[in-house]
Amino acid sequence: MIKIKDENLGIILSGASTREASCQLLEGAENGKIHEGMLVLINTANNRKILSRIAQIRPYNAFYTKDDPWSEARRKGLEIPSNIARQFEICDLDLLIELPKSEVKYPPKPGDHIVRIDPTQHERDIFGVTRGDAGYSWYGTLSGYQGAPIPLDVEKIPMHMAVFGTTGSGKSFDTGCLIEKFMGIRAKEDSCVSFPMIIIDANGDYLNYADYFESKSSILDIDPQLRPVGWIKRFVFPHIALYNPKLGDKPIIGIDLDKLSSRELAETIILYYKGTLEGSELQLSAIVSLLEHMIDEKGYESMHQLFEDDESYNDLKSELAKFDTNRIAAPSKPAVIRAFEKFREIENNYQLLSAKKTSLLTDEKFIDDITAQGGTAIIDFSEDGATGVEIQAKQLVMTYLATLLFNKFSNYKIREKSRYLIFLIEEAQNFIPDKSYPVGSSLAKNKLSLIATQGRKFGLSLCIVTQRPSFIDKIVLSMCNTFYIHRISPDDVSYVRSVTGGLPESIGRRLTRLNQGELIVTGQMNRVPFPLLIKIPFKERIVEHTQGTTEVVNTLSKLRG
Repeated sequence: MIKIKDENLGIILSGASTREASCQLLEGAENGKIHEGMLVLINTANNRKILSRIAQIRPYNAFYTKDDPWSEARRKGLEIPSNIARQFEICDLDLLIELPKSEVKYPPKPGDHIVRIDPTQHERDIFGVTRGDAGYSWYGTLSGYQGAPIPLDVEKIPMHMAVFGTTGSGKSFDTGCLIEKFMGIRAKEDSCVSFPMIIIDANGDYLNYADYFESKSSILDIDPQLRPVGWIKRFVFPHIALYNPKLGDKPIIGIDLDKLSSRELAETIILYYKGTLEGSELQLSAIVSLLEHMIDEKGYESMHQLFEDDESYNDLKSELAKFDTNRIAAPSKPAVIRAFEKFREIENNYQLLSAKKTSLLTDEKFIDDITAQGGTAIIDFSEDGATGVEIQAKQLVMTYLATLLFNKFSNYKIREKSRYLIFLIEEAQNFIPDKSYPVGSSLAKNKLSLIATQGRKFGLSLCIVTQRPSFIDKIVLSMCNTFYIHRISPDDVSYVRSVTGGLPESIGRRLTRLNQGELIVTGQMNRVPFPLLIKIPFKERIVEHTQGTTEVVNTLSKLRG
């Protein structure tokens, strides 16, 4: 039997359904004693307990209605004796579930009472679990409450996630808190485990985590919540590590073209050159034929060598010129050469190919290690770690990583060897764009789409983070089953409502006016079948979030002397 503190707040009025109801508040609950978003319980006459959320509060005063007898007095600014007026407050309720956790199949009746409920005292009644149960990360706090976190079901992480929020909504700060929760997940026998992650950090929002771990001389200096993490490494572009002494000791980003098939490499080259594969079948066939010729007939052991080494590259072009028209049409040859020259920028400008010799990302064991050791790799695409790197080169690295991950996790599945990893992508619209996004095509889109549609079978989870969800490919976003929604642009409201499967009006109308750090959580990882409005307290984040902070006044004052 669920025991609730007997604090009556109001009485149910006529007209209730199984989804919503109205109540009149008791005098002691009026004047701001309750708030929108607050959870309450309806005690029905037959002892049912219906968990509800306050959707709207509407004060009423008989002396302040349109066209009432006091209209002229108000017009002249005369004092109105409000204390003798008929006045009350009406509260609209969203009916959520019938405790313990079942669908509301019969509405409350007029005269039923609503009472206050403390979520922290009824976690198992509401969520079916309590803090201390294995397999859950407790995140944030219910809006309007202190110390009332919600449980996130870790088993649902492979179903993919999406985080939305405009600049200043608290998206990056809160995503950092989410990352911290995944770094220390309660397991059996009072132990904790870390969920392996590869984070594409577009703006340097998560570099503090690498700095935090590097600054600790002992594991005992690390916060207990983060100790399960096997390691954290920050990866920068090779040319940055070469010329920036501060970053010279960081692991570098590198790619290994031999991890791609000849067709995959041909598509990558054309996409890098043109941004699309449309109308390029002749060039694709030509490149595949040429690559296979170099391996099978010319004795090259590596496709990677053909583009990294100048002598091998010149041999590649020479062989292309020798091909007769039966193998490669004459008009295709100049186009292929132009594509090759453009593609070699990744080495000439960024040293991405020669980095194969030393980059951990080209090591066969990299995915094995990160998944087995609970590691976190932060791929630094920010201006600090990728200075001067064009979006095409970043998309190429994403294509490589997505291909590497998909192939590796497919192999794990074939060998019946379970592994798990979160692939978190900031500014995801640059890599999985919808046709409406001005970045155009993306080299990585096809591979990331493949992870979105099939990765969950292998334990490979996408976490898409973006300011503009309507610019993300609709097919990929439709594969996400958990959403963390901060304040969004009015242009994205209808789109977000559709991809999330709909939101109650009381929640949906707040999408454009959520406060910083407030968010809506809905989907598979949410333990209850209705969206939750939560807030992330500043004190919840362990590692300080410094990216984006400013000192405008102090700086300007110093400059002026």
